[in-house]
Amino acid sequence: MIAMAQNCSQLLEVDLQKCKEITDTAVVHLFKDLRQLRELHLAGCAHITDDAFYKIPNHQIESLRNIDLTSCELITDEAVIKIVSIAPRLRSLILAKCKNITDRGVENITRLGKWIHYLALGHCSHITDTSLRKISRHCNRIRYIDLAGCTHLTDDGVMELAQLPKLKRVGLVKCAKITDRSITTLVGKPQACVLERVHLSYCPKLTLSVSPHLVSHLIARGN
Repeated sequence: MIAMAQNCSQLLEVDLQKCKEITDTAVVHLFKDLRQLRELHLAGCAHITDDAFYKIPNHQIESLRNIDLTSCELITDEAVIKIVSIAPRLRSLILAKCKNITDRGVENITRLGKWIHYLALGHCSHITDTSLRKISRHCNRIRYIDLAGCTHLTDDGVMELAQLPKLKRVGLVKCAKITDRSITTLVGKPQACVLERVHLSYCPKLTLSVSPHLVSHLIARGN
């Protein structure tokens, strides 16, 4: 992998999903040598740690748009901080099942501002309503956000998402604390006209009384 990075410097996309022997050193070379890189997929590369990002030279890769770190369970907020600093125009960041990510990491993600459109935080179980508050205030072009399994989230946080004018898809599976109150707010705001999908499986506090609001929303959209 190091030789490929050094000898194929014009690569635009690298997909290493489930290549379980990929090391931190290899990742450093990808960032160091591929200055035109647009997409990097490292889902399931379980040996990657924060060192893969600490050691990246302090230059920006403004072409980088998509990073997938699904199930890279050893990375922490420190890796996120470095990623944001080197990829200031990142549009898609997937951190699903990165169980060490906290509100501090999400706060740094919000520095991407208008650039971030797709954010997957499923099963980042440490994040709280604080993260959603910051996202709603600083990342107003979010189209998709997955928060499945973020068990600390409450209605107060989910209602913050109603402020996102371009939000199309929301994943709230297994967010066990949310109730009808937040979903009614989410689909009742004027911005909700662009919503396409809301995933609510295994949310035990939701009742049938929220259904009319969802149905009315779908009819208004012409679905």
